[in-house]
Amino acid sequence: MKDIEIGPIRPPSESNSLLIRVTRGCHWNKCYFCGLYKSMQFSMRPIDETIEDIRQQAQFYQGKKINSCFLQDGDALVLKTDYLLRILDAINQYFPDIQYITSYARADSITRKTPAELKILRQAGLNHLYCGMETGSAQILRLINKGFDSDTVVRSGCMAKDADMILSEFILLGIGGKELSEENAIQTAKALNVIQPDFIRVHATGIKPESKLGEFVRDGSFTLQSEEEIVIEQKMFLQQLQAMDSYYVNEHIINLLLEVRGNLRTEKQEMLSAIDRFLSLSPDEKLLFTIGRRLNIFFLLDDLKKPEPHKKAEESLKNILGKSPDVDFVALCNYIRQSQI
Repeated sequence: MKDIEIGPIRPPSESNSLLIRVTRGCHWNKCYFCGLYKSMQFSMRPIDETIEDIRQQAQFYQGKKINSCFLQDGDALVLKTDYLLRILDAINQYFPDIQYITSYARADSITRKTPAELKILRQAGLNHLYCGMETGSAQILRLINKGFDSDTVVRSGCMAKDADMILSEFILLGIGGKELSEENAIQTAKALNVIQPDFIRVHATGIKPESKLGEFVRDGSFTLQSEEEIVIEQKMFLQQLQAMDSYYVNEHIINLLLEVRGNLRTEKQEMLSAIDRFLSLSPDEKLLFTIGRRLNIFFLLDDLKKPEPHKKAEESLKNILGKSPDVDFVALCNYIRQSQI
């Protein structure tokens, strides 16, 4: 399939999905924390090219059942409804057993559609939207130049749910820095309590040095949080979320506590207990787990009890301190996080 055009990313949960690129890049491309598409000019792929990709992939995967398809790049919903319907029709034609057709969708792209358009797209098979709300704080949305306000965040989420679409909301812990940590936790939970999405997908922020937020870090107007401070923010955020049938998940390798996941109605207390388990560690064990986790030696808190990874993490920490006795672990962990996204 050397002629098939594939974009640079997809959600972690779409790792086994068919990838169909309908746009190149991001039409907004001005967020201060994101550098993914900065060198790429946004364009809409010609419809015939996209449908030919679908046809070729159907030929390649003939005889293999494909359950899910993800529309790339940054926000397929920005495309006109008629264009999207032609893409959806082609996917359904060539993959008649497909169960899920999914896409990233900016909040303002959702609200530009009418409720009727969203329902038509849902009926045509587009049944799962991944929305990068990032935060429910109006102040932080302005800080990161997201391009829409908190009212749009809530309205877009409710519109997607009203159209009977599965809705995943991405949120960023640490996106407000130390200065706006509590604001981020409380206002994001407040927005999500109204929206009640199907999935709340939590990511820890990694500030890239070349980004505008990286400039804010250097000029002192944005203060990076330690891993422990981000976990404390996550605890506050989780405490503020109401019981609802939403699945809360730390799914990305960038997150410290991968075991914090579950249904908010039935498993919230277990998730808070996992957070408290980390916070109750001694300072030395917190640092050891953090470094081991960042170096992918540990994946879960239980790994601390395993002699072999424990020893490996100790050796790694000793090596770091041997080379840089005065190492700034806040900056080091941020560097590792941002390199993973």
